[in-house]
Amino acid sequence: MGLFHRNENEVNFAGGSKNVMESIQRTTDTNTLIYLDSRVDFNTNSVITVAPNEQVIFIKNGEFYGTLPPGRHEVKTENYPFLSRLRNMLTGGVSTFSCQVYHVNTSEQNVSWGTSSAIEIQDFFLGGGMIGVPTLIRGAGEFRVRFNILEDDDASKQTFMRLMGDKSTYTSNDLSMLFRAQISQEISDVVGKTLEERSMHRSINAISSQLKDFSKELKPVFDRLFVDYGLELINFSFYNLTIDETEERKKYLDRLIAAAHAGSYDKAVQQELLKDVAVNPGAGGIASAGAGLGMGMAAGNAFSQMATTAFSTSQQPQAPLQPMGFGGQSRFGVNGGQPQQAQHPQNDPMSSLKQMKQMLEEGLITQEIYDAKVAEILSRM
Repeated sequence: MGLFHRNENEVNFAGGSKNVMESIQRTTDTNTLIYLDSRVDFNTNSVITVAPNEQVIFIKNGEFYGTLPPGRHEVKTENYPFLSRLRNMLTGGVSTFSCQVYHVNTSEQNVSWGTSSAIEIQDFFLGGGMIGVPTLIRGAGEFRVRFNILEDDDASKQTFMRLMGDKSTYTSNDLSMLFRAQISQEISDVVGKTLEERSMHRSINAISSQLKDFSKELKPVFDRLFVDYGLELINFSFYNLTIDETEERKKYLDRLIAAAHAGSYDKAVQQELLKDVAVNPGAGGIASAGAGLGMGMAAGNAFSQMATTAFSTSQQPQAPLQPMGFGGQSRFGVNGGQPQQAQHPQNDPMSSLKQMKQMLEEGLITQEIYDAKVAEILSRM
């Protein structure tokens, strides 16, 4: 470029032409996290003003050239390493210096996040400890971050280059979309595993009580992820973590409620498995029922006993359930028991209401299900 040749970018300078002393400073709103300055040329008389909570990054020929912290920087006199290099270049016979100038907002930003899709886990509590009921969970929340691109940090410099690409602006929404898939994956690994382990012993319906624990456990994980993008993670938190109440979950929940009314969970499970076998008769169905109850190879022998016990109406106290053995005794009764005619106990409404209240308080059912069941019981009174 000749000394008196008009640069096509001069229209972006004050007055429509390049001034002897050009002031380069942020001109857009502060809500944009990163934006590319439309001006690309400046000289030894230029003054670069970097606002508080901001840093300026210079990119030349696709490479990271330098950064400037907040303050007023005169190219002619500033003894800052980047400006010293620039000054040496300009005094070497080059009249102007051209590069891309990015203004980076370094103030703390709250960015919303949400799982990109539902995360599937297995709820063993709802399946009576034997069956993992497919359960979908979703999460949402926010993270608070600030940019801090370090000139001597090659990883953050390279990531910044990939982050911007050919973008002229970068917003908090872009940041949310960038990390959505990665956040979902980490939540699936950490939260999913924790909830599955918890479901071995108790209900996961009171999931919201663990949000602070999950946030604390996940922050170190995301610290390592965000730092590579030149981001300092201040805080990571959940708004909510919810369970999709699917038809599959409702079916198993109804079984739990039925078991509570009958006073015997084992008996309710046996009856349900018998129904499944009745719908799908044959060796495969019987074997599946046996496997579900932990009977192994003795499933065939115990099946008739299971039917006897499931539909027995004996009022005598039953012997404690025993594990299946090869001596002819199973956890469902003793060989030789004769089937008796099934009789359905009369449910006491007050007892049923008390049981429903207890299940609600222990997190076994949701408020919505509790209200519906109470209304159903009251309608029969």
